[in-house]
Amino acid sequence: MNDEIQSTTDYILSFSSFAIYGAQVVAYGAYTALRQLIKKSPECFLVSKLNGNLSQIDGIDVREISTADLDKSNVLIIVAVTELLQAEVAESLKCQGYLNVFLLGAHEEHLLMAAYFDSIGRFPLLETSDKQHRDMDLGVYVVSNHRDTPLRNVPVLFDWEIPIQAGTALTDVRLADITDDVGDNISAKNRQYSEMTATYWVWKNIKRDWKGICHYRRHLIMTPSQLSALSENAADVVLPLPYLCYPNTLAQFGRFVTATVQELLLETLRLLHPNEFERYLKILNGHYQYTYNLLCARSEVFDRYCEWLFPIEAHMETYADKAPEIGNTRALSYVAEVLTSLYFLSNEENYTIRHVEKRIYA
Repeated sequence: MNDEIQSTTDYILSFSSFAIYGAQVVAYGAYTALRQLIKKSPECFLVSKLNGNLSQIDGIDVREISTADLDKSNVLIIVAVTELLQAEVAESLKCQGYLNVFLLGAHEEHLLMAAYFDSIGRFPLLETSDKQHRDMDLGVYVVSNHRDTPLRNVPVLFDWEIPIQAGTALTDVRLADITDDVGDNISAKNRQYSEMTATYWVWKNIKRDWKGICHYRRHLIMTPSQLSALSENAADVVLPLPYLCYPNTLAQFGRFVTATVQELLLETLRLLHPNEFERYLKILNGHYQYTYNLLCARSEVFDRYCEWLFPIEAHMETYADKAPEIGNTRALSYVAEVLTSLYFLSNEENYTIRHVEKRIYA
């Protein structure tokens, strides 16, 4: 294991027991990884309220923090929720008398999940190379929107990151020199498609050897040594590590869309891809999901992904009479997350897929 994660697991093992605060993808991933790496399971999962959460995860109780009945002096609480909420959760735990709190930040989560996936032989990281990397025709487009919440910590962009404004057709505000409302575009559909209007624009209007998408808040991190490996053909696609979903990917999807949208997506997949439908269904009933629609890929791979994804989204639009939320919410952006997972998980044998850390800015 990486020295950092070894230090973390040693720290966790120094306590007689631990609990995991959280009951969604970060928490389930941490639980699964720790069970594999240190052969220990938490006493329970903790949440502020049970409303909207399962009562058990993998046979382990999910308890409200106010009634958890834990030894506050000796138990370690691992806070495994989005990094954007961790400071607030940590303060609440300390106010309630918990003395030992460990924040599983995005970096620590990446290291933990990388160690876990390495132990089971899945989702390898992008290699590094000591050679000086050749210049790459690489552009990862950083998507922003006029409705975005301003960041307290604005990241300094890498030289291969290029700002693009999505949904520009819906506002007079200008945030970037590059906008998604020129050329072949679906900018006016941004309220339904979110960052995918920028993905569509890059697909239709950008000719580069490599291209990709990240967000103003969420970025792919590629070091110079990883870029060097990439320039030496180490991968066809670069993605963040997937989340683990419980009980499955469909259930995670169901947290963000109605049952009707789920059913219509399955109906669309069955109609447009009948020969692949059973394979897709198996993936959806599995645990893995790539989220946030973040990726960097060879241009031909990026284009094939879009050629597959956008006709499915377009067909989903025809169901707006059956599911009005398709036309008046961002449901199609959540559909796109599922489709991104389906495309790359079903093409693991066709592409060399490697993974890097994602960084989230508040």
